[in-house]
Amino acid sequence: MSAREGDSTWTGRVVVVTGASKGIGAATARLFAARGARVVVHGRDADRAEAVRREIQDSGGDATVVLQDLGNPAACRALIEEAARISGRIDVLVNNAGANMFKGTLGTTLSDWDDCLDLDLRAVWLCSKEAVPHFADGGSIVNVSSNHAVATLAGVFPYNVAKAGVNALTQSLAIELADRGIRVNAVSPGYVDTPINDRYFASFDDPAGARANAERLHLTKRLGRPAEVAEAIEFLASPASAFTTGTILTLDGGRSALLQDPS
Repeated sequence: MSAREGDSTWTGRVVVVTGASKGIGAATARLFAARGARVVVHGRDADRAEAVRREIQDSGGDATVVLQDLGNPAACRALIEEAARISGRIDVLVNNAGANMFKGTLGTTLSDWDDCLDLDLRAVWLCSKEAVPHFADGGSIVNVSSNHAVATLAGVFPYNVAKAGVNALTQSLAIELADRGIRVNAVSPGYVDTPINDRYFASFDDPAGARANAERLHLTKRLGRPAEVAEAIEFLASPASAFTTGTILTLDGGRSALLQDPS
């Protein structure tokens, strides 16, 4: 538990976290709740989302679950409308929901492309667009991008394209929503120890070896932790970063600082 957990930074504020049933999203929901926010936990898996809600409630926090499949454009509006109906306002939107789609430029089908871009990019735009009328006293949007948006590997298409779009969308939203007092930023994580990356490592013949190789690529010699990304998201949403908008914050353990991977 960090030193700040249990403070009241976000008391009376409403935070919507998409994809909050596991990984970075769950850590973000827990952190905002620990700091006083009323959190709307979004997910597609009812059992996992409810487990996060119970954990928050058992720790003295306030959370509500809304289930929607954001790959459906109508679900984006439904999520935001339900969150606003339940809570009466929205102060922060964290667009975290997404999925890896690593097929490569020749292996990707049109259906793969649609599935990836619909969830990883279109849903970020639509949820943001729908949330704007419900923001109280300005507000903040934080999008979860990826270091693959700016430098990638073979076979990571079309995920990298979607995340590059998230970066561009973050800048466009920041520019166009500035007059409304709404700030928009993004975090760009590298390898983070999440269920998604567990499945990625499991796709190799030697999952433990694949994880060890990934750890060696970082100056920190380890993967990131969901709670560390959550701290960065909370900072970008908070008044502490009031002079920050349109920014993409890289969180990759120094990975992108390397000119050449260590052998």
